[in-house]
Amino acid sequence: MISKKFITSSAIYTFSSALSTVASFLLLPFYTNTRLLNVADFGVLAIYISLAMLVQILVSMSLDFYISVVYHELKNDPEKLREKISSLNGYMIFAAAIVALLFAVGGGLFIKNFVDNPNPASFRYMMMSVATGIFNAHFKFYNSLLVNREKPWVYLWANLFNFVATVGFSLAVLMMFPLTLEGPIWGRFLSCACIFAWSFIAITSKYGIAFKREFIKPTFTFCLPLLLTTIFQWVLSYSDRYIIKPLLFNKQLAIFDLAVRFTLLVNFLIDGLNAAISPRIYHLLNNNEGNKNEAEINKYYSSFSLVVLLLIPLNVLVLPVILPLFIGDAKYLDAFLYLGIVCAGFATRGMLNVFSFPIYFNKKTTRLIYINATAAFLQIALGYLMIRYFKLYGAAFTQLIMKVALIGLYALFIKGIELPKFNNVKMIVLPALVIIAESIPELFIHEYGLKMHLIHLLEAVTIFILALSVYRREIFDFVKFIFLKSNKNSV
Repeated sequence: MISKKFITSSAIYTFSSALSTVASFLLLPFYTNTRLLNVADFGVLAIYISLAMLVQILVSMSLDFYISVVYHELKNDPEKLREKISSLNGYMIFAAAIVALLFAVGGGLFIKNFVDNPNPASFRYMMMSVATGIFNAHFKFYNSLLVNREKPWVYLWANLFNFVATVGFSLAVLMMFPLTLEGPIWGRFLSCACIFAWSFIAITSKYGIAFKREFIKPTFTFCLPLLLTTIFQWVLSYSDRYIIKPLLFNKQLAIFDLAVRFTLLVNFLIDGLNAAISPRIYHLLNNNEGNKNEAEINKYYSSFSLVVLLLIPLNVLVLPVILPLFIGDAKYLDAFLYLGIVCAGFATRGMLNVFSFPIYFNKKTTRLIYINATAAFLQIALGYLMIRYFKLYGAAFTQLIMKVALIGLYALFIKGIELPKFNNVKMIVLPALVIIAESIPELFIHEYGLKMHLIHLLEAVTIFILALSVYRREIFDFVKFIFLKSNKNSV
């Protein structure tokens, strides 16, 4: 039976992890207010944020994943654990120094290619973004350590402090220096500096900082495949911004980046659901009991897919009604023209689980390098052509096409790994129909207005009918269960 402590801890971790997403949404009304930040600067901000994310990946070196393995391997040997964590702390500081030096020396190339009309502040913004990524990398490592040490309340207070600092500093500086990037850049920099101070002092005071050579090889062996995979995933997530920047205008970059930001909430919900089912699926894969386990795994896969397929039209239907109440300028409403196309790509998440869980379970993670590397190069080539000829629709459809192509790449590289059987109609046919029903009608929307809302409503009704026809037995059983339970409680 699941303990009360486990439920409480899970709730705290989930809530705490959501705070960064909440902060992004809270700041949108201010960042989209053209009296505080103009549209072009919002587009440039997307470049600086993506740069910080890349630096975070490079500096963290996937040590936030490795610490989970290290802690549970050595937790019964405190001295060895202290030596290992102190060295991981040292490796990260060393990586931070190298990355900072590279940008300090060669950052001019970045500014020349991706910053319009550069000025003395441009280099400062770039280096502050680099520092932000470094600070976030260490804080992410600290968060992972807290999870493994089972310190949910410390995790909560640390992330709550980050949330308050991010929103507070960003708004304060934005109000002091409107119509500049000072607010967004300084806000993120100052808040991340605070959480870095927290994480660095906490880890260093308890474990120290070292650079033991004996730990380098096992650390490098474990982390390199994950690091390369994460870099390629960054390319899949952010390369379109760097293609839009030279081909189009900052305003269009801002609009597309906003459309992608509108998917943050649904993406967070999907990731949370994925984290909830993954331990159970790994348990079932480990206890090989034939058809019984396959049937149980298939239930998890299909249930996950159903929830995701229903979240897609719900997100596309509701957000264009609610978010304009908080968006500061009508220019940004064009972002909703691409929301449905971008969201349609989430329909592939169910099949992604079918392939990815067995890969992780069988420790074949090196295959992820080939999968994501191939996808990254394809996305850059396809994205350039699509954006050049079809503008932002090309960017949106590139994201959608590549999510579908990623499933094909997984299928290609999965050979030799046994997969549990799955329902083709639920996992392939229905998601394909949802992608078509959600993306194609978006091409008939040319401006924000009543027609757009009606098309979104039609998409939602169509998808709900499709889902009901495929999952009618499961939905009927669930409704019956709820009905009988409520009757029992009333008696």
